[in-house]
Amino acid sequence: MDESIDEWDSLPIMLTIDEAARVFRIGRSKAYEMAATYTSTGGMQGLPCLRLGDLLRVPKFALHEYVTTGRVVQLIPQTNANATPDATASRKPARKSRTTDRAQLSLLGSD
Repeated sequence: MDESIDEWDSLPIMLTIDEAARVFRIGRSKAYEMAATYTSTGGMQGLPCLRLGDLLRVPKFALHEYVTTGRVVQLIPQTNANATPDATASRKPARKSRTTDRAQLSLLGSD
């Protein structure tokens, strides 16, 4: 049996960027650059990936399509074809500073 088929079958359904880089036999930095291109172009170019909270994951089927046909699977929904996608839209809002927390606590006073 072909060893490369066994390797492909053993891959998880969702890969990290590092795992996808190893499949492509490219460096980690290049893979992250390709993922950034994917999000900034609304899924038209680059390494197909999904943002899950703070994590980026590459679906195995999308990687297979890219490797075997060269076509990029569009995983990012397009609401308006002329709109520029916002790659930061799914990120968590920045945490308030500790000084803000302390100021709010001082308003409560102490017993």
